[in-house]
Amino acid sequence: MANRSKKNHRDRLLQTLLERSVGEVFSPLESFIRKQTSAALLLVIAATIALVLANLPLNNPIAHISEMEFGFLFSDGQFSMPLSEWINSGLMALFFFIIGLEIKRSIMAGKLHDPQNVSLIIIAAIGGMVVPGALYAMLNYGSEGAHGWAIPMATDTAFAIGVLAILATRISAGISIFLAALAIFDDIGAILIIATFYTEQLHYASLLLALIPLTLLVGVNRMGITNGFVYAILGVILWAYVHASGIHATLAGLLLAFTVPAKTYLHQSSFIDKLRGLLDSFETSNNKTHAAMLSSESQHDLTEEMHRHMKIVSTPLQRWELLFINPVSIIVLPLFALFNAGVVLSSDNVGRALESSVMWGIVAGLVVGKPLGIILFSYIGLKLKMGRLPEGVSMKEVVGVGMVAGVGFTMSVFITNLAFASNPELVDSAKFGILLASILSACIALVWLFFHSTPPEAEAMDGKRDV
Repeated sequence: MANRSKKNHRDRLLQTLLERSVGEVFSPLESFIRKQTSAALLLVIAATIALVLANLPLNNPIAHISEMEFGFLFSDGQFSMPLSEWINSGLMALFFFIIGLEIKRSIMAGKLHDPQNVSLIIIAAIGGMVVPGALYAMLNYGSEGAHGWAIPMATDTAFAIGVLAILATRISAGISIFLAALAIFDDIGAILIIATFYTEQLHYASLLLALIPLTLLVGVNRMGITNGFVYAILGVILWAYVHASGIHATLAGLLLAFTVPAKTYLHQSSFIDKLRGLLDSFETSNNKTHAAMLSSESQHDLTEEMHRHMKIVSTPLQRWELLFINPVSIIVLPLFALFNAGVVLSSDNVGRALESSVMWGIVAGLVVGKPLGIILFSYIGLKLKMGRLPEGVSMKEVVGVGMVAGVGFTMSVFITNLAFASNPELVDSAKFGILLASILSACIALVWLFFHSTPPEAEAMDGKRDV
């Protein structure tokens, strides 16, 4: 009986360790949501600072710093860009890298693994891009602002999830997951649009050369190489060639993410046997010494060995996402907001914006078109049985998700800078419209979800009654 009790205790401990490890590996979207919620607060602070600095009586220091050139000197030349370009094309490539990692892992082992859930979210995301883009195009047809038709098509993941965090006690987890997944597919669409429609001139030689590091990345993945240094070097080369090709360099971040290994090369049975052996040794050591747990050097060594095997069983994709998500959330995105959110709110600028079809096109696209497209396409997808909503999410809550998706900032500002690079007045009008539309969308969504969402406690009680 004593031996059986010890075996049961050891198995329970092993199960707890395995559950913790598997939970860390296979809960990507929930972790992503928590990180984006934290990033939202920093984005608000950075955007506020940018607005304050842009409206100081003195010259905006950010505007001067952003034009400073930085780069590298070589024996036969140099490579340099303004600081703003390093942020928008360089650091933002890391943001797209994280998005790519999340897309890949969610589809392979997360909440997007179910094709029925994924198909409806993709349909909803398409509606959330087509309808706002069409509304903007209608309001700006034939005008100088027509090129900005993609501005209201994107959702700011961090801001949108941050809005939901305000109602964390009143909404189900399914709503956050649906919104995060929707925003991810929004980002894919935005990246494809940027690469296709906002590339001024393609340099085919550089584009062909970019295929070399990309092919090598795929090759080292297939060979089972997991050394991060190899992927980093090839990723930098890929970024340089994509940048030189004329396609926006952030696309390199997404391409790199798709080549990152997403599986462990340690067999499950080997992992379990090794961990069970370490637990047996740990228990034996404790029984011999009768001392407090972890009081001996051998026990410390055993726990370190357990930790090493827990790390081995995780995938490079997961480890690198955990490595980069905090720097991207607390440094890259706030820096982007600081250097791009500033707009002068003078009476002339505000008056010009209010008379601009660009501003009203963005407001109509984000506040009206975004929820309309998501609701309409979701309804059609459900009626045609092309997919299903995540568990516990109702159509009333989909309406709220559509409203929250109208909070556009990072990607919308990003596309604005590309669409109107040679027209500062249109840039200011567009940014004013993005800020106004995002505030309106957030307020409307909060009111709607407050009255039409199912609190998690009520959802849990319904589940118990069903049982």
